[in-house]
Amino acid sequence: MRLNHHSANYTIKRLITRLCFAVASLSASLYGLAGQALAAGGKPATKLVNVADTRTLSGITKWIADVYNTDLWLYATVVVITMAALGLILGTAFDRIFMLFGIHLGKLEHHE
Repeated sequence: MRLNHHSANYTIKRLITRLCFAVASLSASLYGLAGQALAAGGKPATKLVNVADTRTLSGITKWIADVYNTDLWLYATVVVITMAALGLILGTAFDRIFMLFGIHLGKLEHHE
């Protein structure tokens, strides 16, 4: 007996496809409605300012919060430099730890 495109497997695949499309459509609709509901407020708030509370901070955390509050470009620069330095430190440290185990992560030779 030969199965055609109307077999049970084809019907199940078609049903699953339609169900996935229905779920995706419903999710997109609900997401759109939620966005409309949130956007349906009154006048936009124009006097909101996002600042870090520095009253209880001291030391380097106070300095970082002050930089955040005064100059976001300087804060972004400090964050980028800090992340690059931490990546360099962690990469070097783990490279040396792996070398102790005999795993050399330097340049690998590639033979074709």
